[in-house]
Amino acid sequence: MNRLFILLVFAIPMVSLAGENQSSLVVQTGKWRESDLVVRTLMDLESNKICLTFYVRTIGTSPVISCYDAVSGFRSKINQVGHFKDGKLVLRKLKDHENGVACLVAYVSTPGTSPGVNCYDSKMVAKEAIVRNGHLREGDLDVRRIVDPDSAKTCLVAYVGTIGTSPTLVCYNTQRGGSGGLLQTSYMREGDLIVRKIVDRSNRKACLITYISTEGTSPHLYCFDESSGNQPKVKTEWRNLPQSEWKRPQNTPASHRRHIVDRIDLTVYRGSDRL
Repeated sequence: MNRLFILLVFAIPMVSLAGENQSSLVVQTGKWRESDLVVRTLMDLESNKICLTFYVRTIGTSPVISCYDAVSGFRSKINQVGHFKDGKLVLRKLKDHENGVACLVAYVSTPGTSPGVNCYDSKMVAKEAIVRNGHLREGDLDVRRIVDPDSAKTCLVAYVGTIGTSPTLVCYNTQRGGSGGLLQTSYMREGDLIVRKIVDRSNRKACLITYISTEGTSPHLYCFDESSGNQPKVKTEWRNLPQSEWKRPQNTPASHRRHIVDRIDLTVYRGSDRL
């Protein structure tokens, strides 16, 4: 009886080890750290994906993950190629040289912050500078425009001046020959909800930024082409006029033009709904 008990005692660790010995197709292949930012490289061997996880070493933070195809086998080489700090905002540009992917990472130096990340294709170039190219502050919202000239990308970084906030980062293609700064064109507040419309005139982009007026809030952005947005469609109906007068010549007398304008009926549509 004692021998059986001794055998069972020795067998328990072996059974436990056998249960823990499980194969995994997701493995960590690298770790990069700069100041309070940590980036871990993961590989999904089944789907041929490389994933980068980002988090800030602070209480209450949350990680962010971004994945892309592994084009160079399962090799990756992560380096920081540009960075700056402006007030509370910290922005770093990381690059995977093996797979031609660059990531902009933004966070603020407050407890509880989480990083905002945007990754995109990037060519091999000698210079990897990122340029500060605009700043807008409206109320407690900060919006900064960052240009990555080597990748022809423009990014907007938005964050709220409160403890525990996390910035939001949106990137889009840079328009050649564009000019102009950032401009708030609309504002709405309903209860605790705040919505601001910010226009990037240089790239003809409009972004709706929403957040709430409480501590720890974080903004969210939705950007779209300003020129191709859902603009109201105007339908003009000419009533009680002969068809010959719909296309009036340039030498129409002023009195006649006023008479025609008085008879115009304007009906405005947005999409397929009548207002």
